[in-house]
Amino acid sequence: MASSGYEFSTSQNELIGDLAKKMNFVATLLIAIGILGIFLGIVNIFNALSASEKTAIVVNNLIQGVFSVLVGTWTKNAAKAFTQIVTTAGTDIENLMIALGELRKLYTLQYWLAIIALVFSVIALIIILITVIAVSF
Repeated sequence: MASSGYEFSTSQNELIGDLAKKMNFVATLLIAIGILGIFLGIVNIFNALSASEKTAIVVNNLIQGVFSVLVGTWTKNAAKAFTQIVTTAGTDIENLMIALGELRKLYTLQYWLAIIALVFSVIALIIILITVIAVSF
């Protein structure tokens, strides 16, 4: 006789199910915003702006769009795994680990983006300080 896996309680399933619904909503919104950003980036390629303005706008739209789609997709995958915890029997821990794996991808991306932003902020601060010191002499 095979033993069944761990099952969360009814109240735990309600909490997990509510989380999954909210994550799914946010994920869908992020994916839609990302697709819109990518679309605007493509539209701006053909816009009558100067080359430097066009490049900055297009790159910004495309980067934000791609990141939004990535974050939305990983959030949607995590939400799906959380939903499966509630709707299936015998695989709660497996589904929980899948959800945590998707969340790990999401937060790894955010972690590295934060590190990159901090590095660029420090570089910008150093450049500003050097400029201020050079101008004052």
